Amino acid sequence: MSAVLESSEEASSKDGAAPGAIQIREGDWKAYLNCIGQCKENKTRIIEQYGSITAYQRACALAYLGRRAQLHGGVCSNRHPHIMTPQFIADLESSNRTTRYARYPWLRTLMNLLAEIEQIQDQISTTNVITLVPAAK
Repeated sequence: MSAVLESSEEASSKDGAAPGAIQIREGDWKAYLNCIGQCKENKTRIIEQYGSITAYQRACALAYLGRRAQLHGGVCSNRHPHIMTPQFIADLESSNRTTRYARYPWLRTLMNLLAEIEQIQDQISTTNVITLVPAAK
């Protein structure tokens, strides 16, 4: 526990690191917040080294996530970032549905039957409702 609490000082004082490299141990939230907090103090140095504040913040985030997570999944690619717009999500949904139905051809029929059963149950339940609770007087 003490290593996590003291890690923010360690992150900024590593001597053997390359200049401009962000030293955050994987999953070290305090060190991440410390690095992000340096944006206001060292703005000109950060812009010289990284080109923009956003690039610096992205580098901090990737250092926080760690190399293992970048290599084995769990995070987005730093080479091909995706912005999750409603159109992107709709396209992703349709492509996933197409792939799913191509992989499991019987699934489309099953989903249609389940939707039809649910629709019939909704029609029946609204017309044949019998209350078991006596009416209030």
